[in-house]
Order: sequence, then structure tokens, then C-alpha cells
Amino acid sequence: MVRPLDLGEEEPRFDHARRLAHLATALADEGIAAALISQPQDLYYLSGTAQPCNLLVVPGAEPVLFARRFADLARAQSAVADVRESASFADVAGELARRGLTAGRLGLELDVVPAALYRGALRAFPTFELVDCAALLLAQRAVKDPQEVALLRASASAFALVHETLVQGIAPGRTELELAADVERALRLAGHAGLVAQRRWDAALQPEGAIASGPLLATMSGGPITVSGVGLTRATPFGASHRALAPGDLLNIDLGINIAGYHADFARTYVLGEPSDEVVRLAAIVRQLEDAVIGALRPGVSAASVYRLGVALAQELGVADVFQGHSGTHGPYVGHGIGLELDEPPVLGPRDETTLAAGMVLAVEPKLISPAFGAVNLEDDVVLTAAGCELLGDVPRSVFAVDGRGSAEPLTPDAPSTTATPAEARA
Repeated sequence: MVRPLDLGEEEPRFDHARRLAHLATALADEGIAAALISQPQDLYYLSGTAQPCNLLVVPGAEPVLFARRFADLARAQSAVADVRESASFADVAGELARRGLTAGRLGLELDVVPAALYRGALRAFPTFELVDCAALLLAQRAVKDPQEVALLRASASAFALVHETLVQGIAPGRTELELAADVERALRLAGHAGLVAQRRWDAALQPEGAIASGPLLATMSGGPITVSGVGLTRATPFGASHRALAPGDLLNIDLGINIAGYHADFARTYVLGEPSDEVVRLAAIVRQLEDAVIGALRPGVSAASVYRLGVALAQELGVADVFQGHSGTHGPYVGHGIGLELDEPPVLGPRDETTLAAGMVLAVEPKLISPAFGAVNLEDDVVLTAAGCELLGDVPRSVFAVDGRGSAEPLTPDAPSTTATPAEARA
């Protein structure tokens, strides 16, 4: 049975004034005279509305929200007091001039602003140096406040519906697409927004995520290096296909769940029927890898050091050749931040030296991928606390054997593994 999620309030409430003040301070510290924010998730984070707007933030002055369309909705939804109807950069330039700002560094989200808008900004602000302010805002967004953590917890709790739906639905002859439809229906009725926000311009994901089975599990297609599925056509080469399940198949689901704008990110692997000894062995290894990475997450450590720990343990366990990929194509990460977008900083990867902090919420996702067996994948979400981290969600962290008649058994115990982490990773 589908159970709608209870979020308490109809709409979440955030301290937008504090968020705007935080960004203004960061801009001033970097010598940026003003910032113009237009990306929908950034707008919502700072102002409380995701209507199409340009938000002008000037250190030491009140912000102004320029509504490109639907000004009445923006005015009703936004925490910014000064909302004006305008789609013109000229009006922004005029406001800057009225505040005595005729030159300096002007921040834009240059990681996502389309080239046409960037060229328009060059014409509208010829005396300003256009600089990227996205990193400042993403670093601020990386540390969640209690209201955000509550919404992320609600999103994480919805994965239990996904698990329940798959246990009931996985059976011989059913297709990946049929299971995807089951999952999407359950999630939408529970409050899933039906879209997954991603910052990359070339990224997309179905609302039920990526479902793949059997030999298709080893195909990495269409986006980041992961268990992607192959999709229905070459036009969308990821997600569920028309493949029908057979006894002995492995099936993986990896999805983002968007409740009130905040994304959980979970993955599980299921085996239809009696698991082989090899599947049981791989399930135990993936659980050991996830335990080690989660055990290393705490404030003060670097994101890269957690990745190195995962790689070292994979080598120690003899699975380095299939860890996070195969055939020389391996995803350089063991996790990432989540929030208003599915993939946020920091990345638990080799080049991200971000120091982890309490309040960060991360998805941890070790996986083994090979044409020899397909894929075995676990992904869970955690919030960092002063003492370490806390798991979100309550589906056991295991590969599951499904009997095809609505019952499932975990292949690994839910108690944390006692496997020691490698000495070189601890160092």
C-alpha cells in the first residue's frame, strides 16, 4: 500500500535572511561587489521561490529579486521584500548604479549560466569583471540546517516504499519497464516531485531512477560512471529497458527521491531466486566497503582521504579491478553530497580535499561492476554529526534474495562489519 509522507507543514520554512547574509559575507571576503543568482535551486535556497528570477545580492545592502516572469507568484512566495517585474539586465545595471556600483567584480553562477546569457551580461555590465560565484554558494549549501536535514530524512524514508514495491513486483517474466512504472507510481503518490534536479547540463534521470538487470548491469551508459541501465532507445540510453527478468537474475535500482525539493539517493541490488555463492560473497564485500567508508566519515577529515580508504580496502579484498567500474573505466568516487540537487559537493573522490563538516549530508555508494557477474551495489545517505555520522533511511543495507512471490531475505547482516580498515588508509 502506498503511504503519503507526512511532512508536517504544507511548505517548509527556512531562515532566508541568514542565508542571504552568509552569502553576502562570503562575497565581500572574496572581493566580489555583487552577485546575480538565477539558477532555480540556488534561487529557492536564498529567496524561497523557484520562479524564474534574477536575485541581486550586494554586501551591505538589501537584496532585490527581479522576476523575469510571474512576478505576483514570486512576490507571494519569496522571503525577499523588494520584488520587481523585470527580465532586463539593464534594470539590474541601473540598480547597481543607484547604489554607487559602476565597476568591480560581479558574481554569476558560471558553472550553469548559458552562454547566451553570459554574452548578454557582458553587454549589460561592460565595466564589471564577471566572475564565478557558484563555488561560494555551493559550499554554503553543503552544510544543511536542521529543517533541510528533516526534509532529507523524509526523502530517505520514501526508499522503504521503493524496496517494498520491488519485493512485491520482482518476478520471472516481468520487465524492467514494468517495475519502473510500479516504482514511479508508488513514489509519486507518496509525494515525490517527479523530477530529479541535477546541476550538470548534460545529466538527466528518470523519476524512478535507473533500473537494470542481468547482463545489462555491466553496461555503463549515458552519464556518470555507474550502474545506469540502457534505457528504451538510443535517444535516452539509461534507465529501464524492455528486458524481462529470469530466475537467477540480479537487478539493481539507483534513484534520486525528491521530496519538497530535497533529494535522497539510494541503491540496492536484488537477486531473483536462490543466490549463488559468488553473489553472497560479493554482497558481503560491498557491505564491508560501505561500512568502512561510512565509518570514516566524520568532521575534520578530507573527502579525498575517505575515497583513498575505499580504494585501499578494495585492493585488500581483491576487487580493485571491478571497484566502481571495470575494463579500465572506473568511477573516481565513493560518494557525494546531496540536497537541492542529486549530486552536490563535496565529492568523495581523489581530487576533492574539502574538509568534511557537521551538517553535510552525503550519499555513500560503493559498487562492484563486471561483465562476469553484472553489478552489486549499495547506496545509503548519512548526515555528519559532531561525533561522526547518522544513517538516514531504514531499509537494511544488504543485497536481497527475492522469491518472486512477494518475500525477500537480506544476504548480509544489518550489524556493522567488524572488518578493520587498511593501515595505510587509517594513516
